Amino acid sequence: MEASPAVVTAYEAALPDDPRVESKRMFGMPCAFVNRQMFFGTFDESLIARVGPDRVAALAETPLMRVFVPTAGRPWRDYVQVDLAAPADVVKGLAAEALTWALRLPPKVKRPKEKKAKKARPARAVTADDLD
Repeated sequence: MEASPAVVTAYEAALPDDPRVESKRMFGMPCAFVNRQMFFGTFDESLIARVGPDRVAALAETPLMRVFVPTAGRPWRDYVQVDLAAPADVVKGLAAEALTWALRLPPKVKRPKEKKAKKARPARAVTADDLD
């Protein structure tokens, strides 16, 4: 899955200009992080902003916005999904609000990569040549 040029343009236009913001890809889609917490991004032909469950509930009542449900039956209650038809200034405001929300969350700690256990080599059968 890849974001369309229109989605990427809307994302980039709304992204807060803050040195703490890191833009990366998640599932092939552009997303913004602060303190390793995702707070703003793209999904299909829409944008998502992490503004907290109370704010999401209020925003979901407005046109062009809804609770973000990336997988049927599994809503992300901290995230609001915004249609591209939403005014650019509204989206930019939500991105700034999402950054403020994410800065209040504890920073995520990078987990050390688990080393894969080496598979034991199967024992080699002893042949007559080995006995000489």
